[in-house]
Amino acid sequence: MKNNSTQNHIKITALYERLSIGDERNRQSGEDSNSIQSQKIQLEQYAKQHNFTNIRHYTDDDESGRFFDRTGYTRMMEDVENGKIGIVIMKDLTRWGRDHIQVGIAMETFRVNGVRFIAVNNSIDSINPESLEFAPFINIMSEWYAKDASKKIRSVFKAKGMSGKRIGSMPPYGYTKCPDTKDLLIIDEQAAEVVKRIYAYCMEGLGPYQICKILTSEKVPIPAYYQALQGYGLWKNREVKDPYAWNSGTICGILEKQEYCGDTVNFKTRKHLKDKKSHYVDPSQWTIFENTHAPIIDRETYNNVQRIRANNKRRRPNGYGYVHPLSGLLFCKDCEGKLYIHRIYNGKDKPTAVCGNYARGSDEIVRNNKIICQSGHRIEAANVIELIRDTLKGVTNFAKSDKEAFTKMVKEVLASQQTDEVKKQRKRLVACKKRHADLDKLLNKIYEDFALGNLPEKRYESLLNTYGQEQGNLETEMFELQSTVEKYESGSSKANNFIKLVERYTDFTELTQTMLHELIEKIVVHERDRKGAIDSPQTVEIHLNYIGEFMPPVMEQKALTPEEQAEQEAVAKRRERFRRAYEQRKESGAQQKYYERTKYKKRAERKATKETLFAETYTLGTDVLAQVASK
Repeated sequence: MKNNSTQNHIKITALYERLSIGDERNRQSGEDSNSIQSQKIQLEQYAKQHNFTNIRHYTDDDESGRFFDRTGYTRMMEDVENGKIGIVIMKDLTRWGRDHIQVGIAMETFRVNGVRFIAVNNSIDSINPESLEFAPFINIMSEWYAKDASKKIRSVFKAKGMSGKRIGSMPPYGYTKCPDTKDLLIIDEQAAEVVKRIYAYCMEGLGPYQICKILTSEKVPIPAYYQALQGYGLWKNREVKDPYAWNSGTICGILEKQEYCGDTVNFKTRKHLKDKKSHYVDPSQWTIFENTHAPIIDRETYNNVQRIRANNKRRRPNGYGYVHPLSGLLFCKDCEGKLYIHRIYNGKDKPTAVCGNYARGSDEIVRNNKIICQSGHRIEAANVIELIRDTLKGVTNFAKSDKEAFTKMVKEVLASQQTDEVKKQRKRLVACKKRHADLDKLLNKIYEDFALGNLPEKRYESLLNTYGQEQGNLETEMFELQSTVEKYESGSSKANNFIKLVERYTDFTELTQTMLHELIEKIVVHERDRKGAIDSPQTVEIHLNYIGEFMPPVMEQKALTPEEQAEQEAVAKRRERFRRAYEQRKESGAQQKYYERTKYKKRAERKATKETLFAETYTLGTDVLAQVASK
């Protein structure tokens, strides 16, 4: 039988080399870096001096020691576990890696598989157990070195980022780096036009998937491919398989990027020294510097797009062919939830909005802590659009006919809406300041008692921490309240913004999706005055951007003639008679019998109607705004 030494010589003698940052010139030519070549020569000489044969190199050039999924290292460990390797030789332990736990695990793998390990410069040889005693300390120092280097690099980036300079390596799509000042972004006109189109499509009510289809059909290069054509970006040296295939994730990223407003946004991601990938952090931890470079998208449009996307999460254009113009704008007065538009209602192409919190299962409501709504707040979408059109017509006509009176009324409305809120904020600010002053007195008092020996040290420290923490919280709240009050007191800027916005639409002839999103913040729907009566009066609040609810002066409604009044009274009496008859049928059980007798027939009729709606010859919901405008 052969001894272990002979067996090891028959097996592979693995020479492992690693370098964190390779030489750029050698990398382009395909050759090993100079340091790798030097390591190979040193290890080969060592193997020759000690009569180690059957040598094989396992090399990782331009690979960090913080990670252990390196190509050469992984191949070597597979050969170790498969019994192919008898000896592993490295220049020193730092070539192995800079994570003492992972290195320790690998050492145990070597021991289990009978592999001899040698670190030349550290004088470590596993055949001599005493030489291994200092190995853990070397590994810990190697990891400490990596952590210290990472800390220093982070501090440099932190200082640069906090100074207002951009710390991202790649410019966002639509920008390129200034040749003279690398930290400054300048607009790439060709790509910027695509960004503007994407934002315009979103303002028109299109979702990311629909925008993708348009750009893909027009063969607009995707950002990665476009940047590669310009000679920069992560894909400049890689093949882009489908250079015109846009995806929804790319569109969403562009629609969310605040850099398009001209702002620098730093520290959006964070990476641990042992992670290869960066992880996004909460937006509250970002550092934002406004107006640092030329904007592609104006701030008003950017804010409108964020509001649209936040309010309109449910988009299913494929199933129904279109997204209704009012999607994301309707809210319930009672539960403050969203109203979702059913584009087919009772088997008819009659878009109807219904509160999303109505008629939900009680188990789901309890489990998700959701508020149940006691009624559907149903309203036909066409009626809401018609009301919007009339309201906006009244606003724009008022602004056009008497600009001075319009400006005065807008500012008065804004001031009246802010009054109650400002009073609450100011009242709380006064209370905070008074409590802050009282805490100063208490802190002085307990210090005097402690200094005179009237208060035990433990009790003094407890009170000091309690009062100190409360005072710190008050200071933070006072700062926020003061900022809020000052913002409300400068509310005239909101009025001016609204006036400028209205001036753009003083001569509009029909509604557009973009116009809806620019002028309207939200629409609040009340329940019908008479629940269940489809023609009952129903209150709808239209809240405009910047100023909230606003109604322009309107002409007095024309008085009803005696004939018209008599007709309304007759309708009300007939409705009441039908209601009493319905209640009697329910009480007697006749209504339930009628339902059981006709439900299958009615269900079949609704199904047939839906099939007609989805036929190829019928287009569901075409030109919703134009249909209303033509009435």
